[in-house]
Amino acid sequence: MVTPIVLAGWLVCLLLSAAETQDSVIFKKVGDEVVLRPSSKPDVIKTILWRDGPNIAMEWDGENIESYRHFKVRGSLDNSSGALTIKSLIQEDSGFYTPHINNNAGKPIYLKIISPVLKPHISVSCDEGKKNCTLSCDGDTTGAEPVNYTWKFDSKQKGSSKELHLTQENSENIQELICELKNPVSQESSGPVSNPFTGSRTSEPESNLKISSGLTVFICLLAVVFLVVIVHKVKSGKWFFQKESMPWEADFWRKTEGQQPGANDSNGTTYEEKGAADEGMPMKA
Repeated sequence: MVTPIVLAGWLVCLLLSAAETQDSVIFKKVGDEVVLRPSSKPDVIKTILWRDGPNIAMEWDGENIESYRHFKVRGSLDNSSGALTIKSLIQEDSGFYTPHINNNAGKPIYLKIISPVLKPHISVSCDEGKKNCTLSCDGDTTGAEPVNYTWKFDSKQKGSSKELHLTQENSENIQELICELKNPVSQESSGPVSNPFTGSRTSEPESNLKISSGLTVFICLLAVVFLVVIVHKVKSGKWFFQKESMPWEADFWRKTEGQQPGANDSNGTTYEEKGAADEGMPMKA
């Protein structure tokens, strides 16, 4: 029976052994596949045994391969190289794996299964006078540790912490900022954020520019309408509100002719001409 003290001592020895070499630590992403290889192997392999912590994961006795627990489904053993393959990794697969080739224990390998980082976003907090601002690279890192933070000013790397402190004096030449979140299996970048100090100085002129542009457009449209009204008056002889036809009808743009003589005027002229003719005729006896 393995006592807690013996187990604790065994884990300490494994940790110290794994710390001796960087190659003995492997990071993998959830869902990936990993191939664990012995650091050294003899010319002739007679037996292979891999331990997952204190437990046996897979073994080969020279004839048959035996698998235990979840390694029956997700594990495979290469008896020619001694390599152990684990598929569809989950975070519970993290731990120490130790090869035993021909009953000789090799260097333990620490396998760490982590999640990929998510896309971060930048939050900005400034003091009341907006002379000092703190930017934070925020993102859910649950299950994704260890993570590293990187700040970039106009594509140039400048910082390496979660929070970034800026003052108005030391950031005048910065246009935009990006933060990156990285772990051993993935990397994501935030969207660009404008310099909070330059943004405050340029926000008012941009607003005024929009107002000026809108006013200019309105004046131009008003001038066009006024010009159309004048052209219509000159061409038709009447103001547009004096016309009975609509703008899309031909009569709206047609010049109005002079008023035709009335019936009374016509009759009067005929009467006068007739009276003059009667005076010139001799009277009959």
